[in-house]
This record gives sequence, structure tokens and C-alpha cells, in this order.
Amino acid sequence: MTRLPMIATLVTVLVLSALAPEADAGARRSRPVRTGQTTCWDTAGTVIACAGTGVDGDLRRGEPRSYQDNGDGTIRDKRTALTWEKLSDDGSIHDWDNVYLWDEAFEKIADLNTPPCFAGFCDWRVPNRFELETIVDLGTANPAVSAPFNTGCTPGCTVLTCSCTFSGVHWTSTSAAGAGNIGWGVNFFVGSANRNYLKATESYFVRAVRGGS
Repeated sequence: MTRLPMIATLVTVLVLSALAPEADAGARRSRPVRTGQTTCWDTAGTVIACAGTGVDGDLRRGEPRSYQDNGDGTIRDKRTALTWEKLSDDGSIHDWDNVYLWDEAFEKIADLNTPPCFAGFCDWRVPNRFELETIVDLGTANPAVSAPFNTGCTPGCTVLTCSCTFSGVHWTSTSAAGAGNIGWGVNFFVGSANRNYLKATESYFVRAVRGGS
């Protein structure tokens, strides 16, 4: 009988050892999406053959992008599980020309979340910096955005018929650490993120997001 504790300990160790690989195998993994680059350049800016260069346009590392137009004025990113507001050119709250001060950006969100709420969801928000950068496509410019966010944008089109992105700065909900009067923004002309934007005096574009976690 005095050997039972030792046996029980051994059994416990064996069970935990057997479960460990399963726990690791089942752990949630996350990889960055591809930047979108498929062209390669040398130091002089000349387009060159990509094969063997080892640059981004050659290796194309990351998850392929995957989007779904939900048919209700929104786009779902299947990789991040984020759902994005489409922007239009019809003078509505979704118009791509609309610009907002920092506080006004959150007023727009409040309007989207007023019942019956945009696309039937009442949990829209201003995206943080990293969320907004997930739709940047560095394989293009002016605008540097994935194709589903820049499709059929013509005067008078709605979120049900087009998808627009202005080639300019879009607010995020992320403030600059150490300088709270400044907010981070993403410039979709080239796809860069910066923290030089004054909340109280500078007006920029806003694209709402929901979901993702």
C-alpha cells in the first residue's frame, strides 16, 4: 500500500505528458497577412526580377488575404474576423469625403450605433492602429488598400454598390504615448502609420470596425 502514492504520481506525470502535445497542437496561432507586394526593385528604384532576391515581393510571406462582401454595406476580413464599414460617395454618413476631428470620430460611431444601428449591429468602434493597418496593401498606392475597399467608387454610389477609400489619413482610436493630445493615423496614400495628428485641430477620415475577438 505504501507504493500507491508513487504510482499515482507516475500516472499523473504520464497523463500530463500525453496531453501536452495536444495542448500545444491545439493552441491558437496567428500569422501576419501578406503585405501585397509582388513587384521587386533595386536600390535605384528600378523594377527587377524577383526570383532569388529575398525581398518581400519575392518571398511573399504571411497569410493570403481573404475578404467577403456581406451585401449590407460591410466587408468581413476572414483572417482577422474584423468586419469593416464600407465607404461610399453619396453624401451619407458613410461618404468617403467626410472628415472628423478626433472627438467627432467617436460621434460618428455613436450615430452608427444608434438603433436600428448600421447593418443591424450596435457595437461599431474606431479601429486601433494595428487593426486599421491590416487592410493596408503595400503592393499598391493611392490608395494603398486591399482591392475590396477600392471598388466601383463613382459619384452617387452607396455602400451597397461600391467601396471607396480616400488616399489620406484615417483616424485610429490609439493615442500617442507621452503626448495625449496627438493620435495615431494611417495614411492610405502610401500605407504609412504616424502619430503626428493633433486631435483638437486636425480633421481626418474614419472607417468603423467591429468584431475581431
